[in-house]
Amino acid sequence: MSDLAEKVKLSIDRLKFYEGLQHSESYYLAFSGGKDSCVTKWLMDMAGVKYDAHYRVTSVDPPELVQFIKEHHKDVALDVPKYGSRRGPEWERQPITMWNLIPWKLMPPTRIVRYCCDYLKESGGDGRLVVTGVRWAESVNRSKKQGVVTIRGEKIQQKVADNPYFRLTGNNGAVLVNDNSDQRQLLDACVTRHKTCLNPIVDWTDDDVWEFIRSEKIPVCGLYYEGCKRLGCIGCPMAGTREKTWQFARWPKYKAAYLRAFQKMLNAMIERGKGNTWRNETSAVDVFHWWMEDGVLPGQEMLDEFWEEMA
Repeated sequence: MSDLAEKVKLSIDRLKFYEGLQHSESYYLAFSGGKDSCVTKWLMDMAGVKYDAHYRVTSVDPPELVQFIKEHHKDVALDVPKYGSRRGPEWERQPITMWNLIPWKLMPPTRIVRYCCDYLKESGGDGRLVVTGVRWAESVNRSKKQGVVTIRGEKIQQKVADNPYFRLTGNNGAVLVNDNSDQRQLLDACVTRHKTCLNPIVDWTDDDVWEFIRSEKIPVCGLYYEGCKRLGCIGCPMAGTREKTWQFARWPKYKAAYLRAFQKMLNAMIERGKGNTWRNETSAVDVFHWWMEDGVLPGQEMLDEFWEEMA
């Protein structure tokens, strides 16, 4: 059996084993539309497990990605995040977007304060056993924090007792017999949100993912064939300056939307008595360049020709 075939079997075994361990009899698939999500969803169909798939409408995903999901994954629910009680009764049923988050938070999202994920992406699946396409190969940080097994309780003991492919570990956890380390976590518990995340392809490499996509002829978003290695929010604070510059050249309406949001943020600061500047920046354009870290000084503007060149 090839290495990929073994990983496919192992991922399917994981999905079958953990099915039904939470209150719901079905999984909650956190579907982003990216290649890893597409592979994970395909494996869940191969495993024959019950699940309902959900895509969080972030307001800042590439339009091509949203269109891909609508065309190729009609069974995926498009969930619009709502403020609920977090922002007061008048906002309880209002949709959360990047454009109203920024003026409310009185700051742009940054690498250090990345509040956007908490509000736009991570609020789905509370109380459920959530399946994700998270992989160690995506980043060093994920290799340290994400993981292949620790879920505890009587229910897992009962399942292990009847399954020769798994064995109990310390503290009533369980691990697949052919997983080579008890320290690798397949399941991550999120105590604050009362949910557990299962990452069935956590140990797959990029080559594994693309080989599986080719062998199974799995449709993926066309942006991958235009040179995009990863798909995510336009203007993500974790992206580098060059990547964000390319994004705003490709989708200029999003640049304009961020500029409007930054102006609303400055206006909100004045209204709330917080002054009229952000980090000494007095205009939306200057805030934008501070946020982009592109070296443009306050009062200056980057030539349109540069943005066109980056497209």
